[in-house]
Amino acid sequence: MRVSLIAGIIEFHSQAIIIESSSSHAVKLGSPSAGPVPGNRSLMGITHIIVDEVHERSLLGDFILIVLKNLIERQSSEGSSKVKVILMSATVDSSSFSKYFGHCPVVTAKGRTHPVTTYFLEDIYDQINYRLASDSPASLANETFSKGQNSQRASVTNSRGKKNLVLSAWGDESLLSEEHFNPNFDPSYYQSFSEQAQKNLKKVNEDVIDYDLIEDLICYIDESCGEGAILVFLPGVFEINHLHDKLAASYQFGGPSSDWVIPLHSSVASTEQKKVFLRPPGNIRKVVIATNIAETSITIDDVIYVIDCGKHKENRYNPQKKLSSMVEDWISQANARQRQGRAGRVKPGICFRLYTRYRFEKLMRPYQVPEMLRMPLVELCLQIKLLCLGYIKSFLSMALEPPKIEAIDSAMSLLYEVGALEGDEELTPLGHHLAKLPVDVLIGKMMVYAAIFGCLSPILSVSAFLSYKSPFVYPKDEKQNVERAKLILLNEKQDGPGDVNDIDKQSDHLLMMIAYKRWETILNEKGGKAAQQFCNSYFLSSPVMFMIREMRIQFGTLLADIGLITLPKFNQVDGKRIGSLDRWLSDASQPFNIYAHHSSILKILESGRTIGNAKECVGL
Repeated sequence: MRVSLIAGIIEFHSQAIIIESSSSHAVKLGSPSAGPVPGNRSLMGITHIIVDEVHERSLLGDFILIVLKNLIERQSSEGSSKVKVILMSATVDSSSFSKYFGHCPVVTAKGRTHPVTTYFLEDIYDQINYRLASDSPASLANETFSKGQNSQRASVTNSRGKKNLVLSAWGDESLLSEEHFNPNFDPSYYQSFSEQAQKNLKKVNEDVIDYDLIEDLICYIDESCGEGAILVFLPGVFEINHLHDKLAASYQFGGPSSDWVIPLHSSVASTEQKKVFLRPPGNIRKVVIATNIAETSITIDDVIYVIDCGKHKENRYNPQKKLSSMVEDWISQANARQRQGRAGRVKPGICFRLYTRYRFEKLMRPYQVPEMLRMPLVELCLQIKLLCLGYIKSFLSMALEPPKIEAIDSAMSLLYEVGALEGDEELTPLGHHLAKLPVDVLIGKMMVYAAIFGCLSPILSVSAFLSYKSPFVYPKDEKQNVERAKLILLNEKQDGPGDVNDIDKQSDHLLMMIAYKRWETILNEKGGKAAQQFCNSYFLSSPVMFMIREMRIQFGTLLADIGLITLPKFNQVDGKRIGSLDRWLSDASQPFNIYAHHSSILKILESGRTIGNAKECVGL
């Protein structure tokens, strides 16, 4: 097999397809030359295929590896010229990928980052002389009453409270002497560390983030270390806001310094995100508190110090309950190395890991769990059938790490339920349409029916928001004002005929429809400055609103490609053409919008009810 695996960065000059597998689940195809001919299943004329960032193990990344492996095996059996495949990554499990592709050769390219000194939790305890308080949330001594007790007793954590409960005959006197120890504490690992550090390690609850420790460590870096920004990795928005408030209230980072304690996550407005790249005044230390968005997506060039809490949030799918959820979990060793590398981009740096060396070496997974093992497989199954790649279970069994049968059965069950599959895994006409829409199948079905039943424009807005993200931003200490702005939007009388104002006033979907319609009207009638003022008044993100407009047009174009609507021809340049297309998609006189103000149809489509209900509403 002509496959090689390269860990590092290379430049390749040849006729090639570049496939970039990213965390956003997109697979981008590009070619410096003419590229593959549509329908050319053997990729004749293509000499090289480069797949980048294979370590991320995204859903479509693993999917394309199955396709490429099958292609190489087919070319080998036919005796035809074989395409050369190059897999690239900086932190890859090269042995498993090499084995998957028939023990292909591995080429290692030397990295270009600066050296980074790493300290683990036990080192940090010693270095800053930290004492873990018994009443700290991160202390197991704080959990004596937390298991097998009622909530009233569980809230009592200090020793005086425990004694009072015993004296009042609430509890067992044996609880006074009960002790809890860190199950991962092994004294033989820590004999060279101070007595206080060993006491901390014996009592620490490793599953709880110690914000007091993070604050003390940040202050220690600010006082004792050279210049450079501090990047703190935390798992989510709540944790980021908690640490931000704690630092802003401190003596060292209060006042003017608090302006340079910067949260960074996907819900932060883009104007605020840009601040992380600015340099603070000479007497102020910049502290960026981020989710794993800062792990690979961006590089902050003045970061010298990294504090890694060792946690992140990731999507998990339960095939039995058919529910996806975000859960907090330990990162992998590969993630830890990526975070460590953020400190060595421009000069030697330091990484402080808030977990023990024992956890890193013995308990952490080497690599992140592939998305194919923890994400719903519905869209992937549709692509398998659309591309005529055979039976779904047989195809997915050839993956580098095949998903569980229950997950595949759950995906196929949903496809049969929505009407995308019938018989012996045969795609229905609806299934063909859904496979061409890059959205969740339920959202895709909603758009298809909206085009058929004449209420496309509001459903396009809902679909775009659900596929992207909420347009509302939450500035610090403004949550109540944001909720008040939402209520004002919901309760304002909307223009236009019909009964859209009668929809349930608590509907988030209605809020999305109204917010976009108001913004779009102001933009078209009064211009960009007025639209920005509207966004500022209602705590809306202007970039998100423009993205929603582009997504509406993209979805409308895709619906036109499958023949559900007919696009007009516009001769304007790109910017004006976008505005014209969006106004056309919102035009109430168009056949696909004649019931756009009919609340009953909108409620039926957004709730995913049957096509028969929609027919009833329009009198068919």
